[in-house]
Amino acid sequence: MLPEPLTFQFDEKVFLKDYWQRAPLLIRNALPDWRSPLTPEDLAGLALEEDADSRLIGLANGAWQLSEGPFTGSEFDRPDVWTLLVNAVDQWVPAVSELRQCLRFLPNWRFDDVMVSYAVEGGGVGPHFDRYDVFLLQGSGSRLWRLGNWCDEDTPRIDHGGLNLLEQFETTEEHVLNPGDVLYVPPGMAHWGVAQTDCLTYSLGFRAPRITELMARWVDTVLERINPDLLLEDKASVCGPARAGEITGAHLENARQAILNTLLSLDDGAWLGQVVTESGEHAEPLSPLARRVRLQEGARLAWDSVGSDCRVFANGEQHLTGTALQPFLEQLCGNEIVDYPALCAADAELCSFLISNGVLRGV
Repeated sequence: MLPEPLTFQFDEKVFLKDYWQRAPLLIRNALPDWRSPLTPEDLAGLALEEDADSRLIGLANGAWQLSEGPFTGSEFDRPDVWTLLVNAVDQWVPAVSELRQCLRFLPNWRFDDVMVSYAVEGGGVGPHFDRYDVFLLQGSGSRLWRLGNWCDEDTPRIDHGGLNLLEQFETTEEHVLNPGDVLYVPPGMAHWGVAQTDCLTYSLGFRAPRITELMARWVDTVLERINPDLLLEDKASVCGPARAGEITGAHLENARQAILNTLLSLDDGAWLGQVVTESGEHAEPLSPLARRVRLQEGARLAWDSVGSDCRVFANGEQHLTGTALQPFLEQLCGNEIVDYPALCAADAELCSFLISNGVLRGV
């Protein structure tokens, strides 16, 4: 029997109504009886890998220093106060990947990765703010988190050795997290974590695509479909004698409406699924003897319903299937194990699409 999936213990409906992207939330004992699957030595070992995305941040005599990995073991033997951070640990360690299931009520295509940090007592990365939602899960030891004010691109910052830190930080609330506790920090809120003891922290990050990227993809999609001979019609925007050379407010509004009407009429919505699933990690080729499969760590898979069809988006590509395949897709997106022969029997073309885009791995 498979173990029950990890789930943060809190009221999801209240969270979505009152906190998601609105306010921070402390969740005490969010994972009862949970134990960190990593030790500091495990994380340091990952940071030695050539393909790992790791950073080492030190603080000595008020000066911050940032180093990029991969590292050697001797670099962790240092006199200053320091923190090691490794991104996308969920792609390396299956037990860390299981943490992705803790927040299944949120759109999984918004989930970015699980970053893990180890800090010696007094270590941290300084006062800063992020542009994404983050759930800070304490793995071992304890860490003091100070929360500050809301920030934006105009908030004064200082470049400390490659670290973009806040020039000023005013504490509005603070919390000490112990193993199993979680602190949700919405985008734009200043925060500053300082290790009270040597500690491990798991950061579950949810990123959103940039509006500029979405807009560009939407427009590009429409431009591929529009009749190049389509012209702007004046209609009611020309309603009387005009002053020479004048572009009236009615002219401008008419042009805007023409553009918006064209964007909407030629929009099939596929651009969103393509954008949010791009840049996913690809799995190794699937064995022809595979009986059970699940989503590759770091792969991006999403779907939507269009009438009686279901569009599937995998690592930026799309495929059309029937809505009868929706239960399989929900299982895969939920990081559950799927019966591979049953999936192929239901839609062999979908299986080929998922394999060719590297989102399935054998279990």
